[in-house]
Amino acid sequence: MARKPAKSKAHGQARRAKPKRRHPEPQTHAQGWAKRLIGKHNALRGGAQFAAIGRFLRQTVHIPYLDHPVSLTAILAFVGVLGVAVGGGYWGAQNFFGGGQERAGRPSTSITIQQTHKMRGVILPEPGTPAEHKTRAYEEHAVEEVYEPPVSEAIAKPESTPQQPKPPVEVARTPPPAKTLADGTRPRWLQNAIAFTPAEGQPMIAIVIDDMGVDRNRSRHMWEDVPGPLTLSFLTYANDLPAQTQAARQNGHELMLHMSMEPSNEVIDAGPNVLMTTMPSREIRSLANWGMDRFDGFVGVNNHMGSRFTENERGMRAVLEEIKKRDLIFLDSRTSSHTVGVKVARELGMPVLERNVFLDNDNVPEKVRTQLDELERLARKHGRAIAIGHPRDATIEVLKSWIPAAKARGLSIVPVSSLMKDRLQRQAQNAGVR
Repeated sequence: MARKPAKSKAHGQARRAKPKRRHPEPQTHAQGWAKRLIGKHNALRGGAQFAAIGRFLRQTVHIPYLDHPVSLTAILAFVGVLGVAVGGGYWGAQNFFGGGQERAGRPSTSITIQQTHKMRGVILPEPGTPAEHKTRAYEEHAVEEVYEPPVSEAIAKPESTPQQPKPPVEVARTPPPAKTLADGTRPRWLQNAIAFTPAEGQPMIAIVIDDMGVDRNRSRHMWEDVPGPLTLSFLTYANDLPAQTQAARQNGHELMLHMSMEPSNEVIDAGPNVLMTTMPSREIRSLANWGMDRFDGFVGVNNHMGSRFTENERGMRAVLEEIKKRDLIFLDSRTSSHTVGVKVARELGMPVLERNVFLDNDNVPEKVRTQLDELERLARKHGRAIAIGHPRDATIEVLKSWIPAAKARGLSIVPVSSLMKDRLQRQAQNAGVR
C-alpha cells in the first residue's frame, strides 16, 4: 500500500500561521430593536417632508379674472413650459439672424456683427477701452504695410533739380485752381487747414492717427503728449466729438474724419452706419453726409476699414461726390491693394492723397520703429510720405521720442494739408514746364 508523501515542516508552519476566521458576535435583542426604531423614524421623517411638499403643491391660488382657483402645480408647469418656449425661440432667432453662427465660428450674413477675439487680420482695442467698444476692431490689418507708388504716378520732387530755386510752400503760393472756387472763396479744406509752413527743402512726413475719439484716454494722450503737428482722424460714431476735436485742434493738430466702410471679412464690426456695397447710392450719400455733419473743422475724409467698399467703383463714386461737394480732401487709407479710391477721385477732379506706410499692425514698439524707418526712407527718396497709425500704447510711446529726433535729422513733420498744397503746386509747376 502506497504511503502518503510526508508534509514538509514549512507547510505545517504555514497552516498554523493562518489566522482563524472570527464570526461576528450575535446581535442582542436590544440592539436590533434600536436599529429598527431608528429606521422607522427616518422613514417617517422623509415621508413627512414629501407630504409637506405635496400639501404645498396642492394649494390653490386665486387669479383675477378667472372663475376658479388654480393649483400651484399647474402654475409651475405653465412657467416651465413658457421658459422652454422662450429659450427655444431665442436660440432659434440667434441662429437665424447670425448670433449662433458667430459662436459656431461661421460668418453671418448680417450687415454688421461683432467680431470674435480669435479673428486674425484685425487690430483689436487696447485694454481699458469703454465696454461698449471692446468687441470692435480698431482697424483691418493692411495687407500692404508699405506702399510705394509706381514711378509713372510719382511727381518729381523739386529738390531733384538743386540748381533751380525752390519756392516756399505757403497758402498764398497755392495754385489758382485750389486757391479759390467759382464764387471767390477758398475750398473748405484750405479754410480748415492749420497755419503751417514746412521748412524749405526738407523731406515732408504726414502722420495720420486713425480711430480717434472712441478710446478717449489714449486719444487724449495722443493729442496732449505727442508733439505735432499730427493729423487726427476721428471716427464718425465717437461720442462728444465737438469737444474732443476742439481740444485736439487747440493742441496744434489738424483734423480729419474717419468714415466707416465695409470690410472684406464679414465678421469684423466696422461700427454703426457703415457704408456697404449692397446699399443703394442714395443711402450711401445719406450716411456719408451724416458722418460729415458730426463735427466741423476737418480738412478731409479717410476710410475706416473698407477693404471691400473701396474696391467698388459705384459706391466710391457716390461717397466721393459728396466729399467733393464740401471741397474736402480724400485720403485713401489703402486697406486694399485693389482700391479704386484714387482713380475715381482723380476722375472727379478732387484733391486726393494715399497712405504709404502702416505703422502699427502689431502693437510692439520695435515694429513701430521699423515702420518709421521705412517712412523716413520713402520721404527722403520721394520728398514726402504719409503714415497711418492708431491711438495704441506702442505708437504713442514711440512717436513721443521719434518725432523730435526726426526733426533733428532734417525731416519736416507736417499736417496732411501741407502735402496737398505741395502736390497741387508741383502739378502746376509741371504743367507750366510742359
